[in-house]
Amino acid sequence: MAKKKIKIKFTNIFLLIIVIYILVQIILWTIGYFTRTMVLDEEDINLQVKEKGLVVMNETLVKAEDDGIIKYDIDSDEKIQNNKLLFTISKSNVNEKINEKIEVLENEIKDLEQKEKNKSSNIILNKKEELKILKNQKQTYYTDYKAPISGVALFKYDKNFNISVDQLDDIDSKMLDSIENNFISIDKKDHKVSQDDVVLRLIDLNQVYICIFQDKNKEIFKEGQDVKVVVNNSEIDAKVEKIYDKKSEDVVAIKIMEQNAIIYNTRVQEFGIIYRKIQGFKIPIESVVEKNKKLGVYVIDEENKMPKFVNIGEDYYKDAKYYYVDYNKNKESLNLYDRILLYPNFINKNIKVSR
Repeated sequence: MAKKKIKIKFTNIFLLIIVIYILVQIILWTIGYFTRTMVLDEEDINLQVKEKGLVVMNETLVKAEDDGIIKYDIDSDEKIQNNKLLFTISKSNVNEKINEKIEVLENEIKDLEQKEKNKSSNIILNKKEELKILKNQKQTYYTDYKAPISGVALFKYDKNFNISVDQLDDIDSKMLDSIENNFISIDKKDHKVSQDDVVLRLIDLNQVYICIFQDKNKEIFKEGQDVKVVVNNSEIDAKVEKIYDKKSEDVVAIKIMEQNAIIYNTRVQEFGIIYRKIQGFKIPIESVVEKNKKLGVYVIDEENKMPKFVNIGEDYYKDAKYYYVDYNKNKESLNLYDRILLYPNFINKNIKVSR
């Protein structure tokens, strides 16, 4: 009887082991089946940072030198050359009548010159002398204003901002708290102005900068580096002109290389700065683990369905959400269409991934 009882106990233990084994396999299969994976696909990736920046420009405020009625000869945001006519100021309504007389007289002289064989006849000479007198009178009531520099004409200005490009070395992040976008619009239609009124703002296209402020341990930017500034979803060509080394921060002066009216009418704003463009993989930060002092991901072997650790390589960039791996510089590690564990843990790293 004792031997029979022992046999029954061994049989029960053996059956229990089989049941446990089957249950473990079912559990492992279930975990493997529901383990989340991700297929690596090559993307065009813009590596960028978002920073609050200060716009600094060389700008000229053009003021009226006389009282009168202003009439503009340019449009807003127009690119102009030095010495181009910007506007005129008529000192009185008399000027309009003089203009009408000048136009009539010029047409009369033109008709007479076509009819008269002798263009030096007394009638024509007298008419020309009368025209000369009228034009001299016009100068008394009518003043032309020409551009003192080449640049862009703008109908907005900020009278409280007086930092120029020559002062870039004095800028720091503390200034961001005291500066606001406080632009005043200028009427573009004919209107009455008084002496010393601001009637136009001119921007030197070659002297427009965005200053951003970086912690000293960040080495994203280098002098001479080509970058893109993102404003309202548009990418603007720019260049890191100079990096000023301050005690607690680095001031990065980014020079704007193409025309953009939004920047000209901004003092402080958060800008996106694209500092590099790559073709590569965007890997969630949760998928990357460290093993043997190397960063990598677990790639599913498509033959045996087992995960294996693969180094992501040396050329990668990181932000709060992703690792960005340059595929062209890391072809000996990760491959296109590799399937990786999305959330590797101590269990799914060591079992077959069912799907």
